[in-house]
Amino acid sequence: MTRQVVLVGAGHAHMEALRQARRFANAGLSLTLIDPGAFWYSGAATGVLSGALEPDAARLNPSDLEGPFEHMRQRVVSVDPHARTLTLQDGERRAYDVLSLNTGSRIPETPLLAAGAIPAKPVSALAGLRATLEANLGQLRLAVAGAGATGVEIALSMASLQRRLGARPQTLLAGPDLMPGWPDRARRLALEAMARCGVEYVPLRVQDLSLGLVHFGQRKVAPVDILVAATGLSANVPDGLDASEAGLPVSADLSWTGDAAVFAIGDCACMVKHPRPKLGVFGVRAAPILIQNLINAAMGRPARRQYTPQSRWLSILDVGDGTGLARYGDLAFQGKPALTLKRWLDGRFLQRYRVEP
Repeated sequence: MTRQVVLVGAGHAHMEALRQARRFANAGLSLTLIDPGAFWYSGAATGVLSGALEPDAARLNPSDLEGPFEHMRQRVVSVDPHARTLTLQDGERRAYDVLSLNTGSRIPETPLLAAGAIPAKPVSALAGLRATLEANLGQLRLAVAGAGATGVEIALSMASLQRRLGARPQTLLAGPDLMPGWPDRARRLALEAMARCGVEYVPLRVQDLSLGLVHFGQRKVAPVDILVAATGLSANVPDGLDASEAGLPVSADLSWTGDAAVFAIGDCACMVKHPRPKLGVFGVRAAPILIQNLINAAMGRPARRQYTPQSRWLSILDVGDGTGLARYGDLAFQGKPALTLKRWLDGRFLQRYRVEP
């Protein structure tokens, strides 16, 4: 009987696995992707939100890739690692021999989301936000809860879109800790960019959203029409697996510490020995190792390649004014070359998976 390798989630690493689907077939393995929709590339999300890029620039259809694999447009709700079965949203059960999760992360449920805030993820939510702003010609009071790098970039992108639409930016960014983990110089550059681009920074945590107001406590409020929640990420892992908000714990070979037949990569995984931020670069770099280990595991080979993520990595934020804000380790710089580099890197990644008509 043909052994089944099942990929859950169309993330960075799984797109590469699909591109190399012939390797699985040549090994006598069946490859299946289970994911309900398109692959949205997070690196281009704020470019779409700002209006610099069209939504199609950040979206790929896994089914367009050539190769011997099946794409089931379904969502996996639970995993039974003992029976090695998956339960899908429609109730169907699917067996696997080797399973890999690349299901990303989400904004965890909070009172802000319950009150109507828009989550910063999934990326498709930002494409919908852009459409709302365009329909209102940018004449909306906007706010972002969460002052990490994602929140800063979203706030700058919304202000950029308001300018493109001929409206005065009415954008507020709130959070007590600005861009944690980034160099001090990067934070200074971010503050300068926000002041230049019309984003007001309030170093307070948003506590509530009601009656068209964001509440900061101490009787401080601000009017808002749309609030975006960028309040931290939680791993998106199906039920049935022993995962925390940080993700499914995986060893250096990317297999779950609780079952060597289950793998996880990207935002949904937590490397036990080498924890890293939730950034797509790690999934991209680890993809070749994941692919080989999936094939080896499915064929019963004991050999497993080990993945050690880099200790320094390049991150570039789209400031929305034609410049980028970049950091590499403790270094930080801003300018047009940084954005040019970002667009080139994003375009190079996406082009690998575009099928020419």
